Amino acid sequence: MNEAGREYTILNTLSRLPRKILSLKGQENVTEFVLHELCHKNCFNLDKAAYFVDNPDFDCLKGMAGFCSLEAYNPEEDIWHNPRSFSTHMQGAIFNQKVRSFSHTSMRKNHKPDEAIVQLVASKLSLENPAYYSWDMKHDNHGLLIYERQCKEGDVCSVDAVLNGLSILGFCPIF
Repeated sequence: MNEAGREYTILNTLSRLPRKILSLKGQENVTEFVLHELCHKNCFNLDKAAYFVDNPDFDCLKGMAGFCSLEAYNPEEDIWHNPRSFSTHMQGAIFNQKVRSFSHTSMRKNHKPDEAIVQLVASKLSLENPAYYSWDMKHDNHGLLIYERQCKEGDVCSVDAVLNGLSILGFCPIF
């Protein structure tokens, strides 16, 4: 797929996410659904990714959701049509459990650079060749997605497209 076709596929996936999120009505793990969708081959095509929120006011860096393609939900089924089954699956996904149990003091409050956070998290989660995106969120929170960098043919997409997608995570409830 050429770069323009790839961008279209990503933007199409992202444009459908708000409606899908609204369909979950009261699910506590909305973040896992969104991260799973963002990591899917029709979007950013990531093999392993971890999403964190850093809140300087509460002095907390908290793991919110993790995705590992080896532990991914059955690709034959749509996670949005069977949310209970997906949620049960994610509770048993070891990488997701590791990410969700990660808690540390705020790196932002202590004025640590993103690279220090990435190295800390990557070592704790055994992420090889880590890369990251970071962005500001509502309520002075800061989002961080750390993923394993893999050069796959045809996976180039603009930083703006990625940050637009990741910003959707900022609308998910934090538990």
